[in-house]
Amino acid sequence: MIRRLRRKFVLLCMGVVFAVMLAVVVLVNGLFFARADASLDGMLAFLADNGGDFPVEGEETAPRPPRDLRPPDWSGMDIDSPEAPFITRHFSVLLDEDGTALEVNTESIAAVSGEEAVLYAKRALDRADSGYLDVYRYRVTETENGTLVVFLDASTQLITARQFLAISSSVALGVCLAVFLLALLFSGHAVRPIAQSVEKQRQFITDAGHELKTPLTIISANCEVLEMEMEKNEWLADIEKQVARLRRLVNDLVALSRLDEGRPTGEDARFSLSDAVCDTAMAFSAAAERAGKRLRVDVEPDVFFSGDEAALRQLTAILVDNAVKYADAGGDIAVCLRGGWHPALTVENDCQNVDELPLQRLFDRFYRFDPARTGDGSHGLGLAIARSIAEAHRATLRTEKAGEGRIRMRARL
Repeated sequence: MIRRLRRKFVLLCMGVVFAVMLAVVVLVNGLFFARADASLDGMLAFLADNGGDFPVEGEETAPRPPRDLRPPDWSGMDIDSPEAPFITRHFSVLLDEDGTALEVNTESIAAVSGEEAVLYAKRALDRADSGYLDVYRYRVTETENGTLVVFLDASTQLITARQFLAISSSVALGVCLAVFLLALLFSGHAVRPIAQSVEKQRQFITDAGHELKTPLTIISANCEVLEMEMEKNEWLADIEKQVARLRRLVNDLVALSRLDEGRPTGEDARFSLSDAVCDTAMAFSAAAERAGKRLRVDVEPDVFFSGDEAALRQLTAILVDNAVKYADAGGDIAVCLRGGWHPALTVENDCQNVDELPLQRLFDRFYRFDPARTGDGSHGLGLAIARSIAEAHRATLRTEKAGEGRIRMRARL
């Protein structure tokens, strides 16, 4: 139990840290990409306003907005810088209404020919007004002479963005790994108060169980003496019945306490699970027949498992006994075992009020669907013990609806 609590603590810490780091990486990289796109779009807008190229010195240029209202600088360099024309690789194509190239400018780029530039322009017309084509950022602008498509080589910005993504992701993973190691290191200290409290509860249950066994044994012995001295009557029978019930309750509580420590009562060994399930289930056939219910056992042969055979027999007995007790009158009970990498034991029975049952609460200790706790005299620990046995074998035990008016309990080993 404490190990499970430590694992949950570590997983919770890792989940929170991973979510935070993922949000940080996404946010920072999103802002970085947005800043890069804005920078590229600023240069593209300037080039489009000047016919797709930098204006020659002495020529009239497009009016530029005040510095505080201009688009973002290009690669950290102001558009007014005399170095700007030498660090850009761009080309442009002017197309008429029919898509025919009227003018192609590839003087500022060596990687694209005139024919390739026209093909890029035609592809851009079939897409949005701005975006990416390969490593080029483009912008489509309508002019008096036709449609101007300007392309800007964004390979440097894309490489930088990918490197930034790789670095930030590596840092985030490093932080997650460091938090994982720290959480693993300090998880024992964090859960120590809970572990101490649970240990005290276990010790209390164990001590109380041993203390209760002595007076129960004395009461039972006194009843036997009274039966020898006087005739057996309903009062003595009642006392013996309640003593037996208390003895079962004490034994179940002690067994649960041991199972909570993750150690079944027996030793692990490889055994025939098929034989164990078949023998245990068939032992309830007489009880089911007396109750007017049908018990069917379908067990796949030669299914073997390594574990505590006695504990798994007890798990099977609890599930079948629960089905026999609570199946509808005249109902059908089916016990099935299937092999494979993870053998699965299922016990189904008719249950008309399955929709009203809180299925996940059935494994709670002392839980009874009948609030008055009347009927069969059980104390609501059977399914809790079954779940503890399953968890001690690293198995899962759950309850589910198996169709209209049927309930299924499945143990996957």
